Amino acid sequence: MSDKSKNTKLLTGLIAGAIATAIGASATSAAETIKLGLLMPTSGGGAAYGIPAINGVKLAIKEINAAGGVLGKKLEFVVRDTKLKPATGVAAAREMVTKDGVVALIGAVSSGVTLAISQVAKQEKVVLIAPVAKSIKLTREKANKYTFQSSLNTELSGRVTAELVEKIGIKKLCVTGFDYAYSHDLYDAVKNNLKSAKITATYYVKLGTKDYNGLISKLMSSDCDGVAGAIWGGGFIAFAKQAKPFGLFKKKKLIWGAEVGSHEMAGKLKGDYPTGMWANAYDLWYHSISPKHAAFQAKLAKLEGSKATNMYPITTYIAVKFLAAGIAKAGSTDGDKLAAAMLGLSIETPLGKRSIDAKTRRVNTTEFWGVMKPIGPGGEHRMVSPELIQ
Repeated sequence: MSDKSKNTKLLTGLIAGAIATAIGASATSAAETIKLGLLMPTSGGGAAYGIPAINGVKLAIKEINAAGGVLGKKLEFVVRDTKLKPATGVAAAREMVTKDGVVALIGAVSSGVTLAISQVAKQEKVVLIAPVAKSIKLTREKANKYTFQSSLNTELSGRVTAELVEKIGIKKLCVTGFDYAYSHDLYDAVKNNLKSAKITATYYVKLGTKDYNGLISKLMSSDCDGVAGAIWGGGFIAFAKQAKPFGLFKKKKLIWGAEVGSHEMAGKLKGDYPTGMWANAYDLWYHSISPKHAAFQAKLAKLEGSKATNMYPITTYIAVKFLAAGIAKAGSTDGDKLAAAMLGLSIETPLGKRSIDAKTRRVNTTEFWGVMKPIGPGGEHRMVSPELIQ
């Protein structure tokens, strides 16, 4: 054998050895961590909610890993952009499970996307916890043993909306929202809980709509004296800015769900935010409820670089804490064992004790509702004045 052949054989052997070592190291690394898959819209209109939600995962995982991890392993997470499209969310979820090796899923924002992902969870036998999507179908008609809902659901939100309609004296109610599961389920619940008021007009718009002038004209010309809304994210920001010059917010009484009372919305709209509108939020950075909540807010403020923090981090923070507690209780990352361990599970959170109902697979989540009022020098911001905790 020539020297050249010997060198080639030696080089081939070294390369093969290096590849084997790299594969072994990768396998070892994977075995030493527990991966969670985060499915959120990080582009387009949904990014206003999706991007802040990532910070909650970061905070929770940092705390858990600092305390020793789970089952002696560190947690890590993988993020995929759902783009508010069910097909994209499904493909991303399946890839996370089959290629990335995630043991549980967290997401998404849109109820339509989350309903689609829940079927992947069922097929792949991995737990999915929904911290944002509200459709009651997630834990009712489309329920499966792997899917849990830590957000509020449309049945509860619809009941509170109906109560507010009666409280502020609306007699004829127009409703509007994106044309998909969340809005449909919400307004079914509103209708079922109204007493003296009646829904006189329903206006749905396509998810991702940017031009709301047609909707605004219909609302302005309608004889309804109040409007209940479920347009959210970048859509709500665009709607509010476009509706203000027409005087819609002065002409009609408004109740708006979809967590638009959050800093994600109020911080961007500032003075363009509709003053006097009833709105809701899972968390309020300016309304401390306990030392534990204050500590959470301080950590989040440091991470986000602002005292005025976003709301959605609390939802994903709690979701990760539930998954970590479930894995610890199960003593395993096996999907069936984890799903069983999640039933009836309780944890302490910055917003108080939270528990998963063993029958419904829903968490006893609460929200703040109140009238949006101007605060700060010159009143350039709007904040929820908490008057009701759902």
